[in-house]
This record gives sequence, C-alpha cells and structure tokens, in this order.
Amino acid sequence: MKKNIFTNTNFILIVLVVVLLVTSSACNKKQKPADLPPLHPVKLTVIQDGNPMEGATVSLIADGTNVRFTTAGVTGKDGVATIKTDAEWPGAPAGKYKVCIKKLVMPPEDPADASLSFEERKAKAGARSDQTKSVVDSKFLRPRTTPLSIEVTENGVTETLDVGAAVDELWNSVLSSSSR
Repeated sequence: MKKNIFTNTNFILIVLVVVLLVTSSACNKKQKPADLPPLHPVKLTVIQDGNPMEGATVSLIADGTNVRFTTAGVTGKDGVATIKTDAEWPGAPAGKYKVCIKKLVMPPEDPADASLSFEERKAKAGARSDQTKSVVDSKFLRPRTTPLSIEVTENGVTETLDVGAAVDELWNSVLSSSSR
C-alpha cells in the first residue's frame, strides 16, 4: 500500500506556511500616510548638450505647500525620471515646485588598481571621492537659484528640462559657494 505524503497533518502544515508567507509579505508594505494628498503622474526628461542625461537626481521642492513630503526621481538611460513621493508612491501632490537637478561623477578607477587588495582599492576610492565633480551647472542644485519650475495639476506633468552644457565643477567648490 502506497503512503500518501499529503496526510491531513502535512496538508495543514503546508497551508499554514503558505498563509504565513502571504500575510507576512502583505504586512511589510508601507502604508500611505493618512495626510498624503492625491498624487499625480510626473515624468521629467532631463537633457544636457542635447542628449538624455542618465543618472541625474531630480528633486521637486514645493513652493510653500506639501513640504512634509519629498518628491524626487532618478533619470534612466532615456533621461526620464518618474517622480515618486517619499520614494514610495508614484506621482506628486498638486502644486508649484522648483526643480533641482544634480549629477555627480567620480574619476574612473585606474585599471592598474585591479591587482590591489580590497583595502588598498577602498583607500584609493576614498581619495577619488574627494575629486567628485558636478556635471550640472551649480545653479540647478538649489531651489533659490534654479531657473526650473513646474506646476503639477490633476492631469500630471510630462516635461523636458534642459540643463545646458556639461560643466566640470569640483563638488567642494559648489558646496563652498552655497554657504554664501
């Protein structure tokens, strides 16, 4: 006589495990704050020198309203940033925003460094990070100086933003000028 591996006890245990897995994954989802206003889709394309800019951080800074929530996104290869609120929910609350754009680059790693130990490469990477540069004009970094602004409406926003020619500014010099 063959033994049934799905006896009542085994079957009940399998069902319990499945139920626990499903409910635990559902419990890990972040709940929307009760005071989060309705969100509207925002897709911003960032171009520099006429080309899509990949890897730029695009932040929307609210003009006086909805300042409790952060709204930002990062551009993909196509230069498009899909804005999310609090890095969780697609879209942004309706309102007027200043748009800040930042992209930092580090000098490339020296191919000769591949033979170094992990600790030596880590130390060199730290030294390279001191040479981090902004490739976007510093005026786009701060809400008070950026010329870019958008208004999010119920219909959402799809816009192209041009940050002009690439620049080669040391990040430290940008930081020192922001304290003026």
